[in-house]
Amino acid sequence: MAFLPKPKKRWAENDTSLDLKHLRAKKDAVSERKKRRRFYIGIGIPVGLILLLTVCYVTFVYSSNPFIAHWRGIWIETAMTTGRHHWLAENFFPQHIIDEVMANIARDDDVLGGGDSLSTGDPVDEPIVEPPEPVDILNQKNLVVGGKDYAGNTVLINDIEQGLVVSEIVGSGYQGKIMLIDDPSRVYLGTTQYKNQTGMRILDMMDHYGAIAGINASGFRDPGGEGNGGVVVGISCSQGQYWGDFVDYYGSIVLTTDHKLVVGNISLWSTYTNIRDGIQFSPVLIADGVKQVSGSAGYGLQPRTAIGQRADGVIAMLIIDGRDVSYSIGCTVGDMADILSAYNVINASSCDGGASSVLAYKGEVITKNCSANPSLGRILPNAFLVAPKENTGAKGGAG
Repeated sequence: MAFLPKPKKRWAENDTSLDLKHLRAKKDAVSERKKRRRFYIGIGIPVGLILLLTVCYVTFVYSSNPFIAHWRGIWIETAMTTGRHHWLAENFFPQHIIDEVMANIARDDDVLGGGDSLSTGDPVDEPIVEPPEPVDILNQKNLVVGGKDYAGNTVLINDIEQGLVVSEIVGSGYQGKIMLIDDPSRVYLGTTQYKNQTGMRILDMMDHYGAIAGINASGFRDPGGEGNGGVVVGISCSQGQYWGDFVDYYGSIVLTTDHKLVVGNISLWSTYTNIRDGIQFSPVLIADGVKQVSGSAGYGLQPRTAIGQRADGVIAMLIIDGRDVSYSIGCTVGDMADILSAYNVINASSCDGGASSVLAYKGEVITKNCSANPSLGRILPNAFLVAPKENTGAKGGAG
């Protein structure tokens, strides 16, 4: 009987069909597992990130860890001491935490530096005396641009003719400049020529007064960060001419007719007969040689301006740039006090800061201002200016 191979062929075909079905099912199972994996990954990563961010947020907001609490405080202080960025704190932190942090802000209520220079008696005409022989009070003959000054900072400008020295300040996360002026009689407050209308930029103000240098001074009304410097905050005095109204939340910064700097709580300016120039701002940094602030003192990290005086009369003007992570974030008020103390300053106070902070010299802004016009700075209500030596006692000059 002949052997027929057809049944074998049929079974072979059936085996192949089973193998294909098995492979197809296996591929489908692998594909399904991949789909599920992609689904879980697609859901899991965002959920995981949300959980991680939630944990980080809760930890940053509520942790009592000293390191975290410190930087939480710095964040809140920095936001709340700006003019228009309170939302950086208010949108992320409960109000009671913000209130707890800001309750630590330094006050000037009981601070007065140089107060013995104020006089309540009748003004006395100063006798005419011959000017003393020039003294190199800044040791300028021994300074070299690019070398170090007596506080260990690099000298950028050594203007012997005008009695000015500018040095570079470099700290942890911040940079700025300090200017020393040999004669305090040359320092005075210049004001905008359009009071209660608009301020002036620092260079325009310097040009109007014929000043050689200047820094910003008072704060001003700044709704929405769009203030034009036209309305000064606090009382001010420019060579005996008063502008503004006294406020009890700022201390005072005044220069007397005998060119002494007084800082702190001067409650009633009209009581004194020898105030020639001044503004209101806070906080006091140094009073009678004693530092009044340390660390952030409730003021966070900001661009800052300060004015101070050594015991020998030399005026120091300090500017720290800020709000630029690639260059300078800003500093604390404690940093300012430390810097000025290194220059033997005995009385000093903060002026307005932030985008207003600016130092100008010989027709140029020489700090890195963080306003919308860095080369010009913001429009200001007033500025502490420096009269050139050849014009001392002339237009705008004190003397």
